Amino acid sequence: MAQYLPSIEKTIKKEARNCFNKEKEVTAKNGDLFIAYFFRNCTSEGVLFKTIKEITSEMKISHQGLVAILKTLETQQIIYRRNGIIGLRK
Repeated sequence: MAQYLPSIEKTIKKEARNCFNKEKEVTAKNGDLFIAYFFRNCTSEGVLFKTIKEITSEMKISHQGLVAILKTLETQQIIYRRNGIIGLRK
């Protein structure tokens, strides 16, 4: 991981939790799990090169649940998705 990622990880986690405050409890929990998964598996530039199928399999959550999490994070401009990658906007 790059030097800057640990310094912004807490900020991103806090912003993500705020995004999921109005969601169902299971979505909020899975959102927290996804953010932790993201930081464990992303590159030093804050990019995750995994398909949704790989992520759902490794995290053991539903496709629909993961897509809802990603859409929420993307709408709040915490992440972006393009051509099979997920990256931090910050």
